[in-house]
Amino acid sequence: MQVRTRRGFLGAAAALAVVSSVGACEAGRGGVPEGGGDDPLDVSVSAHLPTARESLASDGTTIVIGNPSAPLSVRVYEDLSCPACAEFELDGNGPYLKQAARNSALQLQFTLGSFLGPGSKFAANALRAAVDRNKFTEYHELLYRHQARVRKAGGFTRDRLLTLAGKVPGLRGPEFDAAVLETKHREFVEAADEAMSNSPAEGTPTMAVNGTLVPTDSRGLYEDRDRLYRHLRKAAARS
Repeated sequence: MQVRTRRGFLGAAAALAVVSSVGACEAGRGGVPEGGGDDPLDVSVSAHLPTARESLASDGTTIVIGNPSAPLSVRVYEDLSCPACAEFELDGNGPYLKQAARNSALQLQFTLGSFLGPGSKFAANALRAAVDRNKFTEYHELLYRHQARVRKAGGFTRDRLLTLAGKVPGLRGPEFDAAVLETKHREFVEAADEAMSNSPAEGTPTMAVNGTLVPTDSRGLYEDRDRLYRHLRKAAARS
């Protein structure tokens, strides 16, 4: 889990020592059956679902997957250079949340910090550009899949981000490429980072369900699909 002070997030070195704190379990294990029922939250990570709508919220700092009017919301605070975020998005409950958004069960919100250096800023800018092509979800996963290798090479750069974008069908094009190379969404990047700094989140990844933070010491909710499913059902019933 990344750690920050109220004046900002601390460096990545400390985080590398505790990267295993999130995402150690694969999603979908446990006693609740995945899919096959009438509950849209009860969705399998492997289910084939239509692409969800992607948009920028009116606050100008939040990227939304799914129906932005859905009563149940889950906000995720992340930094694309954070190893624990990669673990959450690849092996933890990140994939389940995306499937739930695709299944119209919730709106999935992202606040992207960039406290781990220039590479994080370049990545956040590129992801914002991907929203305009409704390719955020695919690109977001791809960047995390390549994060470890990219970090060893020095971090995300504009050229590396474009090379990876070429692996997402329909993402690259003159407008997207220019947005990445010229850092078109610089204001978004800075505003999103400030929003994270001013938020109650004390590390990344951090979830908030309907505005209430999920404690980062509640490891099961970040790792175990069934525990998070039950938590979200209760939150939905109160919505």
